[in-house]
Amino acid sequence: MLNDTKHQEMILKAKEFNDKYLYPIAKTLDDENRPPVELFDIMRAEGFFGNHYGIEYGGGGLSSVTGYGIATELAKASAGVALMLHVHFMAIDTIIKFGTDEQKQKWLPDLVSGKKISAYVISEVEAGSDVASMKTVADKDGDDYVINGSKYFCTNGEIADLYVFAAKTDKEMGAKGVSVFVIEKGAIGMTISKPIEKMGCRSSITTAVHFKDCKVPASSMLGAENGGFKVAVFGLISGRLGMASMGLGIAEACLIESSNYANKRVAFGKPISSMYSIQEMIADMHIKIEVVKYMLEAVANKRDSGVDYSLDTSVIKAFTAEVVNEVCHNAVQIFGGHGYVKGNPVERYARDGRLMDIGVGTSEVLKMVIGSTVLRNFSKNN
Repeated sequence: MLNDTKHQEMILKAKEFNDKYLYPIAKTLDDENRPPVELFDIMRAEGFFGNHYGIEYGGGGLSSVTGYGIATELAKASAGVALMLHVHFMAIDTIIKFGTDEQKQKWLPDLVSGKKISAYVISEVEAGSDVASMKTVADKDGDDYVINGSKYFCTNGEIADLYVFAAKTDKEMGAKGVSVFVIEKGAIGMTISKPIEKMGCRSSITTAVHFKDCKVPASSMLGAENGGFKVAVFGLISGRLGMASMGLGIAEACLIESSNYANKRVAFGKPISSMYSIQEMIADMHIKIEVVKYMLEAVANKRDSGVDYSLDTSVIKAFTAEVVNEVCHNAVQIFGGHGYVKGNPVERYARDGRLMDIGVGTSEVLKMVIGSTVLRNFSKNN
């Protein structure tokens, strides 16, 4: 797949986009805590918002290896831009899987083309990975549902045109009383907060979303009433693959910056790249990055095969988080005091990479999922 001509063409386009447009403003985006809205038309023209989706939805029919490979390239310049894309993909995946034909025709062409941007908002202030604890409710009112409550950590919140969100349709049923809806920007009773100031990935906008007596039609529900838990979880599966692709980009960028710096920085009369301790760090970075590359391609191919890849995404996301944090640590260490100074790329990468252990499922929760699944599989085999 990596030698496929179309794949290579698209990756080259992403690299050229970075060099011409994204690298020059990456620091500004981080400083100003804003997405590169001025580049969205170019990104749409290049197909970055959905070229790995089917032609029937307006996509390019390319592979997931290519789609997530583009996100990896963009993350090298600005991780938040990759984060914006993979949350957008989460919403698209969920609509493809659970949407009716009418819903798909209504929303997918604009989303896949990037004409409209989507958000995927499950978390609340006191309910992240614990979906059953959410407080946002959806009460049936004729042909509508009335939504009340608030969502937090809404990636793409301020720029999204369409939001996939979860709410309780049965307050007494816990996770079995959750339903998932699609709502479009501008709905009466829905308000978007000011952007949340984050530690990293600041070129991705994050907000809260508030609902007060906000009506959504019953026809906007994805899947069955009270069947939203599996709908919500499905979006997280591709989100974890997206996080891994973003993490790979951050790690590769750190390796590039660290290697170039080590070859130029002179200490004790010679480049620090001649020191074994530096060579060892670079070697460790390279080895683990190569493992993530192979894992990412394998999981992306498994996704395209139609086989269940949910466990695989938890594994690759948890592993990549460990790799990214180690690589970022080593990069700052190689730069020494310079790596600790704001404005240096590796300082930004270190802040961006910290999200890997948190976003779309904390590493602790993912390891519970992985461990319980592995144990259950062994129990079945014995």
